[in-house]
Amino acid sequence: MKKLRVSTRYRVIYLFFSALFIILWIKIFYLQILRVDFFHNLARKQYNSIVSITGGRGRIYDAKDRILATNITSYSVYADPQIVTDKEHTARILAEELSLDKDDVLEKLNRSRRFVWIKRQIPWPEKEAVEEHNLPGVGLRRKIKRFYPQKTIAAHVLGMVDIDNQGLEGIELKYDEVLRGKEGFIQRFKDSAARGLIFLPESLTPQEGADVYLTLDGQIQYWAEKYLAETIDKFGAKGGSVVVLDTQSGGVLALVNFPDFNPNKPGSSQASERKNQALTDMFEPGSVFKIVTLIAALNEGAFNEDDMFFCENGEYKIPGTVLHDYHPYGNLSFREVFSKSSNIGVAKIAQSLGKNTLYRYIKKLQFAKATGIDLPGEINGFMKEPNQWSKTSGYIVPIGQEVGVTLIQLAQAMSIIVSEGELIQPYVVKKVVHEHYTNEIPPIKKNVLSPRVCERAKAVLIDVVENGTGRSAWIEGALVGGKTGTAQKFDVSIRRYSPNKYRASFVGFIEKEDISLVIAISIDEPRKSHLGGTVAAPLFGMIGKETLRYLRYQNSSSRLQ
Repeated sequence: MKKLRVSTRYRVIYLFFSALFIILWIKIFYLQILRVDFFHNLARKQYNSIVSITGGRGRIYDAKDRILATNITSYSVYADPQIVTDKEHTARILAEELSLDKDDVLEKLNRSRRFVWIKRQIPWPEKEAVEEHNLPGVGLRRKIKRFYPQKTIAAHVLGMVDIDNQGLEGIELKYDEVLRGKEGFIQRFKDSAARGLIFLPESLTPQEGADVYLTLDGQIQYWAEKYLAETIDKFGAKGGSVVVLDTQSGGVLALVNFPDFNPNKPGSSQASERKNQALTDMFEPGSVFKIVTLIAALNEGAFNEDDMFFCENGEYKIPGTVLHDYHPYGNLSFREVFSKSSNIGVAKIAQSLGKNTLYRYIKKLQFAKATGIDLPGEINGFMKEPNQWSKTSGYIVPIGQEVGVTLIQLAQAMSIIVSEGELIQPYVVKKVVHEHYTNEIPPIKKNVLSPRVCERAKAVLIDVVENGTGRSAWIEGALVGGKTGTAQKFDVSIRRYSPNKYRASFVGFIEKEDISLVIAISIDEPRKSHLGGTVAAPLFGMIGKETLRYLRYQNSSSRLQ
């Protein structure tokens, strides 16, 4: 009986350990076989980390291969709150070295997270100061930062990027997909203290973004910015814009707005300063718009340049109001109506053409329609359909009222005349270059007017500069023509045109040898004088003179090579 009890006891012990062995074997099988990938990946995560490497953003060059936007290395400070030992001490040191608020830093260090940014894109002295303290749980991450070496030059064309190098405005936004680099990665082995030791061979090489080459010429851009700023200061103006077009290619050689901003410091500028006014601001053009009536009258064969018009001695009663000229004129020839910018003479010419004909030529010259320039934010402008015109509209639309245009549209319209009726869409990017491809961007062209009519119109516009309101735009040794504009601004608060707020404009062309340019200028609310011929035309002359001299030198140098 006793022997039986002992045997039973052994059997129970045997079964217990057998069952325990089976359970352990099953557990080992589960862990080693069924969950092997899980624990393998867990171990890799503990001792290996993936470090992402951002591909450099493509550079932006001007027409002469000058760098307008590039990349530099920057550093950002981060922390792992779970590793930071003395949070009070760490917060105090970081606040002192990085010029931060200590309480803000301490709040970040007390978060229940494994990663927090302390300060991003710090200058080199701050980086070295943080490294010297060797604070547990605090690290530095190297990153590529966008840098604009020319500062404010071409800021409204280039635009800017955010802190993560994503395009926000201008070329940086429009061509963000081609400029942006593709990310790569590299594996790093860590020790038990989570310190990086060596880099492992597994990696994916990042790809740099494509480089973008502009039609813009940095030197011409500089002159346009310099002289625009001087003009605005001289006349106490609110702001202004300049567009310089190569009429042979449609390429924009300069595009300037004032006020401007520094894309290296986007946070220090206002949204109004970053607006590309030449594309986004709509305004009544005033007398510059008379080029529509000029083209319409010539193309319809309604008048000759010597036909005479009585300009009512400066005062003309029309439906709803009285039309005035700046100077009282009696009889003026067709040519003189435009060279002396008679509102009354132009209104009479437009009346004889009829509103439907005038509207058709407004559309031919591409007003009330975006030019399609390869920059973001462009608007269409504004023009009512003829069936919505009032009895007054037929008299004042021809002189640039009740119509909204942009400066780039005015530049394009003048370019059509200079190019013998050929519409060439303005553009800024001439090619995109990557290590795997080059994409040349051809101009978009179509004929919209008769070359003969454009030649006659150019002769009238040359007379504006030689004998009329645009004398200040004259440049010695070159063929210069254009049209001045002085427009009262509509004041919404008083629901009528302001007695003291104006927009002064001049849009003209320069031709010499194989150089053909259009320069469009608009100055907003000049105070010391408001006339386009006094404010904008001299600016045209200054920019045109420097640009012409520079391009002739460039062309002669090219021929000698």
